[in-house]
Amino acid sequence: MRKTTLLLLLICGAVRAQESVQLYWSGALSSTGIAIRARTSGPSDSLRVAYCAAPCTGGYQYSAYSSTEAAHDLVARIALAELLPGTAYSYRFEVDGILDTTAANTGRFRTPAAGPASFSFVLGSCNGFSMHPVWQAMRDLDPLFFLSTGDLHYRDPNSLDIETHYIPYREDVLSWSPMKDLLHEAPIAFVWDDHDFSGNGSDISSIGRLSAARAYRDYVPHYTLNGAVSVHQAFTIGRVHFIVSDLRSSKSAGSMMDFGQYTWLLQQFLHARDNGLLACWVSPLTWNSVGYPENWACQPDERTAINDFLFSQDVKDLFILSGDAHMLAIDDGANADFSSAQNLAYHYPIFQAAAISRFGSYKGGNFNQGGVFPNPFPWFGQFGEVKVDDDGEEICITFNGYRTDSMSAATTLMNSYTFCRTPAVIDAVPEAPTSALQAWYAQGAGLMVRAMPGSPVMVAVTDAQGRLVREMRSMATREQALLALDDLPQGLYTADVIQDGQRFALRFIRTD
Repeated sequence: MRKTTLLLLLICGAVRAQESVQLYWSGALSSTGIAIRARTSGPSDSLRVAYCAAPCTGGYQYSAYSSTEAAHDLVARIALAELLPGTAYSYRFEVDGILDTTAANTGRFRTPAAGPASFSFVLGSCNGFSMHPVWQAMRDLDPLFFLSTGDLHYRDPNSLDIETHYIPYREDVLSWSPMKDLLHEAPIAFVWDDHDFSGNGSDISSIGRLSAARAYRDYVPHYTLNGAVSVHQAFTIGRVHFIVSDLRSSKSAGSMMDFGQYTWLLQQFLHARDNGLLACWVSPLTWNSVGYPENWACQPDERTAINDFLFSQDVKDLFILSGDAHMLAIDDGANADFSSAQNLAYHYPIFQAAAISRFGSYKGGNFNQGGVFPNPFPWFGQFGEVKVDDDGEEICITFNGYRTDSMSAATTLMNSYTFCRTPAVIDAVPEAPTSALQAWYAQGAGLMVRAMPGSPVMVAVTDAQGRLVREMRSMATREQALLALDDLPQGLYTADVIQDGQRFALRFIRTD
């Protein structure tokens, strides 16, 4: 009897010691690969994914083994490569030699076709409730992937303690249906905004900045990141090149992003232009607003500099997706010209898609395709769908804005707009600038200058009468506020910035 009891205790102990996958999702989708993150119930050094092409008649293939450690909140990073383009897959988890075949732990995805391809995806921001039927509504559309333009949760985790930044992924994003059901079948492409970065209005000064960056890298299956903190990233599906900007981790009083991300952004626009791709710029904050402190309206000169670059470099095939403002709205691009000349060289259509489940809000901008539709109440859900129809020559894009109620996943189409482009590799393109020399004035911060590192920069500021009021020569090391002008009287000024024979002139008004 004593031996039997001891044996039962040993068996029970072994059962309790068997680890299992608790949370998982996928992302960084391409025609031949995908990334998966999986969290286990305890540490394990032998987690791998078993995957197969539907209908899985040929048996499983297996990923390499991964480990889960407490230092990374028991989250494993798994990569699947050499997949077949245009193919549906399912996957399961093997932990410590035991394969989990339950439906709850069976994920699915489809790889896009290689080359020109038609597909659709859903997008949205500002998620206040993971159990809202809006997530089922998105799943019902069978999207290739889900694009989150920020505020995937509203925990506002601004802390040096990384656990504070882990908790929302565990408890808000990956634990509740129907949100997790969508994420088990639709890979994610995700960039944060303020509430899922480090709190309302958070920016480069937030104390939780480094913890947010570490938690993102541990939990989120992402494309290649281009900085130690920032989560800006780019990827191409079919002939659409997605350029995803991070407008929080290096946002400051004088700039929406730092020098590194800014030059990367311009290079991505040129990459799309030079490779016959239609560029999709994901700007979490609204582009075409006026007079609002938290989006592109707070940096009008920086916005003009980008618009001038796009026009001067003949970047014509571009559309913009945004979140943050809790509304559905579409513009055909007529209200997206912020260039110096205001000459509307090209139309850049804009799709504003939010809020997944929050109170409505309007944060500026004119939209000429059906009006503006804020969430009436937080129990309504709103999201966008983008359809890409590519016949190998012309690419047609359709924006669909949907609303759900709180009782079901039934949707109402609020607005829709279709446009077509024919991107092609350009034989002769305008010469790209050899530097990113630019300047703008930010009230309360001073004169901000962007210049190529390693060369001297001269800045001269004159008043309305042409009198020199400030002058500075400096070796450019990074983007910097070269001149603090808080002691100058209010009025009209001109700044001349010169580097390596290039000149940038800026007129600004000091009002503070």
